[in-house]
Amino acid sequence: MILDAVSDGRIALVTSPALLTELRRVLGYPKLAKVIPGAAQLADLVAASGVVVDPSDVLAVVGDESDNRVLEAAVEGAADYIVSGDVHLLDLGSFRGIPILRPADFVATVLSGDAEP
Repeated sequence: MILDAVSDGRIALVTSPALLTELRRVLGYPKLAKVIPGAAQLADLVAASGVVVDPSDVLAVVGDESDNRVLEAAVEGAADYIVSGDVHLLDLGSFRGIPILRPADFVATVLSGDAEP
């Protein structure tokens, strides 16, 4: 549902070179290749369909460095929402006024029309 909203232009995906590198690394896991057809090409699709920003600030908000890269991209890209299942990010609730939502909550509230994206 979220990827459909990205592909039809209802929402814009914000990412960064660091996040794309991390995505490529994770999608390279053999166990993911078994359950996600075309996993290796997914990062290229994200890069092509998203807004790739180059954050100017290096943040150290949470202990996981890749989570900090998410926050940097969201701030640099002036994101309306951060969508993540990561507990470290979800525990923040929001960051610099950007709400952090689980994917299911984003779909239920934003994509269903209960909130303005």
